[in-house]
Amino acid sequence: MSIHINEAISPVVIKAVQGDITDIETDAMVNSVNTAMVLGGTRSVASRINELTEGRLESILSNDDKYPKPVPLGGVCVTESDELPCSFVFHLSTHGDLIEMVNAANKFGYEEELPDRLQIVLLDTIKLGVENLLRECEERHLKRMSIPLIGSGSLNLPKLLAVEVLVGTLSSQLLEKTPEYLREIKIITPEKSSFDFIQVYLENLELDVSSNNGANLLMGGGLPSLDSNKMESKEFLSDSLKTMDVIDVEETDSSQKVAFEAMGEISSLKSKLRAVNHEKTKLEQENQKISEKLKVLSERIQELEPENHLVNRNIMDREEAWQRKDLPLPLAYAQNILSSEEDPTRRLLNSITAIGIVNKYFSSLVLAEYRAAGFFDETINQNLTDRFSRSVTDGSWRWIGATIARAFNDENINGKVIVDFVQQWLNEDGSWSRFSQVLKDLINLRNEIHDPVGADNARARDWLSYFNPLWEELCELSTSLLNYELVFIDRILQNLPDGRCRYAVKNLRGGVLVPQSGILDLEDTHNPEELLLWDPVNEGMLELSPFIVYEYSQRTNSRETFCLDLIQHTQFQFRAFRYAHRYNMNFEGTTLFSSQQGV
Repeated sequence: MSIHINEAISPVVIKAVQGDITDIETDAMVNSVNTAMVLGGTRSVASRINELTEGRLESILSNDDKYPKPVPLGGVCVTESDELPCSFVFHLSTHGDLIEMVNAANKFGYEEELPDRLQIVLLDTIKLGVENLLRECEERHLKRMSIPLIGSGSLNLPKLLAVEVLVGTLSSQLLEKTPEYLREIKIITPEKSSFDFIQVYLENLELDVSSNNGANLLMGGGLPSLDSNKMESKEFLSDSLKTMDVIDVEETDSSQKVAFEAMGEISSLKSKLRAVNHEKTKLEQENQKISEKLKVLSERIQELEPENHLVNRNIMDREEAWQRKDLPLPLAYAQNILSSEEDPTRRLLNSITAIGIVNKYFSSLVLAEYRAAGFFDETINQNLTDRFSRSVTDGSWRWIGATIARAFNDENINGKVIVDFVQQWLNEDGSWSRFSQVLKDLINLRNEIHDPVGADNARARDWLSYFNPLWEELCELSTSLLNYELVFIDRILQNLPDGRCRYAVKNLRGGVLVPQSGILDLEDTHNPEELLLWDPVNEGMLELSPFIVYEYSQRTNSRETFCLDLIQHTQFQFRAFRYAHRYNMNFEGTTLFSSQQGV
């Protein structure tokens, strides 16, 4: 699988390759290594290189004075290849020992927990490292570079995030500065799953040139149609061939021969073009017939959808609840990071992150319902203003959900879309529900770990023995909330005769790298780039902004779901659900928590 980032801007082709990076011929091979330049690790690229070179490259890195230690994070040390199938090995410093990483993390002025700050360090290291790698290629006039999927191994990044960060960073930097010499980058992984992720990401990479921030890379997902991939490839081929009507041939000693060959090639290409256009026409006709059939089936599906959702709600058990592929994206992040790690200490770190994600997500939905109800309680409004004047803690997030649920219960008010959300937090007699108690227990458990990075395996296993059953219970208790979908309004397609409006949307579900595109006909008017909570049974829509937004991230070079974290005057600061990146947005003249805003 390969892709030109954008032929008009960058000549570089990025390819996905499944295999052993030490077996693949290239000009420069990238090796992710520690700041001490010790080529160790278990089943790592570094250890493989050390094995194949019998320690010679490690000896060069250790003894040569031009490589002072520790090498700064993101720095690159260059050696010759020894017997490897390349000209150079680029040793990229991506991680240090625990003290080095903690010291690097502590340089940030954020109030994030240490595990989050460590992840920030890693993401920044990858971005800086990619910049340095590209510069080294240009300085040495290299055309080809092979790079492993940095971060997905011992560095503990979830595979999906590792793919997005690496591919997105490579792509955005190639767009910003056109290489003079580099023409090919191979991203190499031995794992089929990671290879598939990279392929999907490359296939759906889109250039957004309309952004005020310059050229951005966004993830796209086309509507499903008859063999849509083939259709798109043929249209691209057709357009490409049309540009080849004129070919300039330099006059050389063999100019006549070259001219005849070119004419023959042109004739052959035109013949292929006619065949492609013929097949394209046939496919379009077939696609039209299938579209008509799909329309009929879609109408029938809509008739059966309410019954289907009701059945799903009844049949799901604890094991199935959070194994679904259609989890709302933040919850899918939480489940993904838990399932990606078996090492006790690292699973503990991921568990702490997962607790924060679910706490923010569930309480943000409650906040959105509160806004829809008109911010009707002045005491709560003042308390919310105070809490959002600083970064909101997990404890404050749970307080937000519980307090608003209590206020709705006291006023006998139902939710606009999540009609019975009060019953999620409170029992009929007004006491706290088991759902609310489990959230509280998870937060208390999280607060018991003051130094999660320093926890040994025995301590981590003990902590996980309490966490795991609580997490399973939370999955079971939150089942009803999983049937509401996150929908991002991409653009308005058309106004319908019945007063409804047709929108192109993206469904932000887990289990897939690229958001699924679709079409929704809605009665209410919505603006492009709105994020909504959709009830597919009753077709209700709840506006989630500014509590949850879906915005472009400079760290992953794609859109991310962010949660409101801090309000300073008119500036709203958001925090990504799956890592500790922040995003700022100005809302001039906005007083968020005010009953005067109305419904």
